[in-house]
Amino acid sequence: MRFAAVLAAPLALASLVFCAGDARADVQHVVARGHTIEAIAHRYHVTVKAIVDANHLKDPKHLKIGEALIIPGVQSPDKADKSKAKKGPDGKPIKPVSYASRPKTPDVVHVMRLATNEEYTLHVNARRGKVSPTVAKSAEQMMRSMGGLSHPIEPRLIHLIAAVSNHFGSRRIEIISGFRPYSPLQHTSHSNHNIGKAVDFRVAGVPNEVVRDYCRTLREVGCGYYPNSTFVHLDVRDTSSFWIDYSRPGEPPRYNAPNLDADEGTSDVGEEAHLAPADETPDPGMPNMAPPPPATSAAPTSSASPPAASATPSATGTSAAAAPSTPATLNPSPTSIPIPSPTLPP
Repeated sequence: MRFAAVLAAPLALASLVFCAGDARADVQHVVARGHTIEAIAHRYHVTVKAIVDANHLKDPKHLKIGEALIIPGVQSPDKADKSKAKKGPDGKPIKPVSYASRPKTPDVVHVMRLATNEEYTLHVNARRGKVSPTVAKSAEQMMRSMGGLSHPIEPRLIHLIAAVSNHFGSRRIEIISGFRPYSPLQHTSHSNHNIGKAVDFRVAGVPNEVVRDYCRTLREVGCGYYPNSTFVHLDVRDTSSFWIDYSRPGEPPRYNAPNLDADEGTSDVGEEAHLAPADETPDPGMPNMAPPPPATSAAPTSSASPPAASATPSATGTSAAAAPSTPATLNPSPTSIPIPSPTLPP
């Protein structure tokens, strides 16, 4: 009897350990470009100290790409998904909202230039891979600078905008900033905005995080995410790159990692990022998302200010009052855009 009791005690203890390990276990995370110790800890809902201690990290601020980290005490993904799944009145799990849908008007892009409330309709033939002169001229007008200067827009960028429109069911594309003439105050001296190869935008009714994730699937593009502002950046380049800028308007960039070949900082967009149409309404059929109050607006940078009257534009000089190809409605008193809550990429 005494031998049986002694044998039973370790078995009981082992069963308890097995049950605990079934719920939570150590997982392995491979460091990729742009990953930080804080972002990894946030993703797995553990503390930075737990990761540092488990891996005996001497310099957690400088992780090596390809390095395998042990993440201690992480709940099994299957169990986590089941526990967090929302259920309806009938007790069945509610399917997550999908923003991607079949385009209502394939290759027909509906665009609004937020700075002036002008609306454009671009007929882009994605199969031929070319842009008609009419579409090219409309794109040049809708993406002109705040000071009225314009520059020819890279045709591939127009096709990328059309791809975004098709992916999200032909929802309205809202242009926040397109071409911007070079300014010595801009944080990136080689910005693609200066040569008509970049756009800051959002998609009506779609969270910027969702737009960001789709843009990252496109080939040979630069994608920038600005959780403390109102837009997603997309540009044309030879080698793809992704970055996050945690700064707020008026602050210097705070990128998630160094040497990411970022195209701009939050403050480079200037006052353009704070303009919205007065009659802005959410897309029909979309859930009502209540964002936090907007951050205080900072003084716009030189790159977003109208040029002096005596300045000679380096690009094609187009009057700010030039009429667009479609009727436009002016907005004399733009309102502030709500700023979405910052989230980290999966």
